[in-house]
Amino acid sequence: MSEIPLPLRRLADQIDGWLELRCPEKALELIGPLLADPAARAAGLTMRIRAVIRQGDYRAALQDLGELRMTQAAGDWVELTEAWCRKRTGELPLAIACCERLLAGNHKSDVGHFNLACYLALSGATDRAIDELSLACGLDPGLRDLARDEPDFDLLRNDPRFRQLLRVAHPDDAAATLADFDDDLEDDDPAEDAGPDPRRN
Repeated sequence: MSEIPLPLRRLADQIDGWLELRCPEKALELIGPLLADPAARAAGLTMRIRAVIRQGDYRAALQDLGELRMTQAAGDWVELTEAWCRKRTGELPLAIACCERLLAGNHKSDVGHFNLACYLALSGATDRAIDELSLACGLDPGLRDLARDEPDFDLLRNDPRFRQLLRVAHPDDAAATLADFDDDLEDDDPAEDAGPDPRRN
């Protein structure tokens, strides 16, 4: 987040607190002074994006993301958040484009590869999705556990390459047989995402 002028820092902390408490309406009531101050506007836009996403208003978030993108360099957070919103507005090609832009500038972003894998899987690009997921898990092996519960990968569950990738997570566990693995998958009941956590797309 960009630097906030000293007179507005306490207000920004208050707004951030309401967002952490999942009270976006309280945050939005207070955000006006940040948006009105040119030196604090980028921070205000970031907070308003977080608030409206929490309310499920992805179109409003995309509008603010567009302004934020024009006023400062689009960092990983902007790309990941826009992709997250694009998925929820049914614009998978644009979500994919966001992740591809992110990875063009930061090819070692495990979250970027993971989220791109999710959007590719949803769009039916199975081979590319598995390639991106493999890269993500190579950068952060812990993502294998996240992939097991990720509903975006439901169309990949029967692909032997996907199953092998997830099995690699427990190479020393002799008890982790294929039957156990199948049972685990059948028992999964992943919850819908509650917010734009970069590792949950």
